[in-house]
Amino acid sequence: MRENIDEIIVRVLDQRQSPEEMQIFLAWYNAADENKQLFFQLKDIYERRKGGLYPDDREISAGWERLSLKMEREKSILSTCHKKRKQDRHVRVAVRSLVAAVALVLIISGIFLFINRQEEVTWTEVRTTPRRSPRSIVLSDGSTILLNASSWLKYPEKFTGKNREVYLDGEALFTVARNERRSFIVHTDRQEIQVLGTQFNVQGYSSDPRTITTLITGKVKLATYDNNHQAKNGMMMHPNQQVFFDKRSNEVSVSEIDPSDAVTWIKGVYSFRDASLDEITRRLEKVLGISFVITDDADRIEKYTGKFFSHQSSQEIAAVLNFKGQFRPEFRNDTLFLLKK
Repeated sequence: MRENIDEIIVRVLDQRQSPEEMQIFLAWYNAADENKQLFFQLKDIYERRKGGLYPDDREISAGWERLSLKMEREKSILSTCHKKRKQDRHVRVAVRSLVAAVALVLIISGIFLFINRQEEVTWTEVRTTPRRSPRSIVLSDGSTILLNASSWLKYPEKFTGKNREVYLDGEALFTVARNERRSFIVHTDRQEIQVLGTQFNVQGYSSDPRTITTLITGKVKLATYDNNHQAKNGMMMHPNQQVFFDKRSNEVSVSEIDPSDAVTWIKGVYSFRDASLDEITRRLEKVLGISFVITDDADRIEKYTGKFFSHQSSQEIAAVLNFKGQFRPEFRNDTLFLLKK
């Protein structure tokens, strides 16, 4: 009976028990006054949650703390009695109290999981377009997100379950509200970032061959996956670190940087240092809405250092890229061709 009483009580509370289970429950219920007391405490929590009257975090924490202290006291009684090898009535009462307390912990866990499974999650999707200011989003837990141009974010109106999870295709700056009990997880294309509370930038467009994660404050746990969603790399990041994940080779590289360089996009500034022309134009396509065609492979891999601004016109962008006069720029509709001279 003691092995499955927690599951039976859950079904009794939900009125899904069988006649045999009801007999087991009644035997447990009538075995001790403390069992009755614990059951009614649990029933009160269950009814309030079922009706949408959720206890706040402090109330839940206090309840768990009371249970924990109670269990420690009962363990101490059992230990002392075991040493003295006494099998009297007080020991039996202690055993029943401990089993009931443990059962209550298991039951509460089971009920919370059951209710969370039944609770429908309402998701919100946000899409941004090129040439727009960063969009600010405040989540239900107080976390904030600045979403860059040509990006997509999916998040729940209210976080449920043991984790706070969001999905990103694009670039965003996250400032995560700290919560020791519920990790915050950002899912991008073949990458997962898990934190408790911190600030970090993610450049994770699914169309790009790599994802760049920059940690500003706190710690994050970063995991990468291959095309079959098999784990490839796992690491802890520390402030001022930037991780490049190459999605073609599944390799990661870590460098120490000034994190402020990674978030200049918030002010509409895009800086590049020793970046290939292919990398530069990929980024400009997303934030400025210009398509680029580079006709020569050698030009595509040549490295440049420079700075662009979100307010620049297409003609100004072309002039900056052609600062050495090495190209013959041609515009065809929304596409800029960088033709070899």
